[in-house]
Amino acid sequence: MTQQHTVAQGETLLRIARQYGYKTSTALYNHPSNAEFRALRPDPNLIYPGDVITIPPKKEKFMPLRANSLNTFVVQNEKEYFRLQVSYDDGDDVAGKRVVLNIGSQTIDTVLQSDGLIEVELNNNDALTGNVDLYLKAGETTPTKSFAVQIGNLDPIDMLSGVQGRCNMLGFNCGKVDGVMGQKTRIGVKEFQYEHDLDIDGIPGPKTKAKLQQVFGS
Repeated sequence: MTQQHTVAQGETLLRIARQYGYKTSTALYNHPSNAEFRALRPDPNLIYPGDVITIPPKKEKFMPLRANSLNTFVVQNEKEYFRLQVSYDDGDDVAGKRVVLNIGSQTIDTVLQSDGLIEVELNNNDALTGNVDLYLKAGETTPTKSFAVQIGNLDPIDMLSGVQGRCNMLGFNCGKVDGVMGQKTRIGVKEFQYEHDLDIDGIPGPKTKAKLQQVFGS
């Protein structure tokens, strides 16, 4: 029986697929019944709360087996990753700085390489929340910076909440991520525009959004 799933805040396409017994997000994303959704969301990693995804009924697969032979089966299994990139505003090298990441059921205590990138494979069905502690000074026993992370809670760039979320994570305080164009959001956007030599009007127009997406990485 075909079902309809309405995307909630924080859901990912892979988690939705697993909820209905599919191993990969592409099983849903590439299904003909989701052609309209696919055209609306060309990047399957960026989906909106309120999007409607068709869940087609699963079909049993029958494969002929050869007698007196070795029969090989390949089972597809998609993985989820958490990626974090740390950098200084002035471009200083972050290599060797300690980071402690608690994400889901995992704790990773490591040091940064020169690119500042950390990549962690997530365990199935782990909570998509965590905490990051940065130790930026030698010999520190308490973190220089700490912040919470929520995977799947970043809205697309063409939503005001997506602009707010990206600005906040880049250090340009837009206040609460609520999709409301208030004074804090205008100030945060102006600070971002000033930093990147854009017209300083506090309005996240196409040029500001494009630059924000470029700087943030998505």
